[in-house]
Amino acid sequence: MVWLGGPRRRNGARGLGGGLFLNDPPPGYRPPRRRTPEKVRQRVLRQDWILEHVLAVVLAVSVLAVAVIIVLMLATRH
Repeated sequence: MVWLGGPRRRNGARGLGGGLFLNDPPPGYRPPRRRTPEKVRQRVLRQDWILEHVLAVVLAVSVLAVAVIIVLMLATRH
């Protein structure tokens, strides 16, 4: 049973007679996402922050390595 739209009471319960009830969801229907707890959001943000910084360091080191290789190739060329 899928409930689409309609008024709600203050406590979040569905109002009587309001909205649309369907036995089967329409094609492409995705139920609304529930809010994730604050702890989970903070953990995900912290993991993303760490990943960004690790990737930035790896990228900087790889660019430096390529630059050193190019300089060595130019220096050893006759």
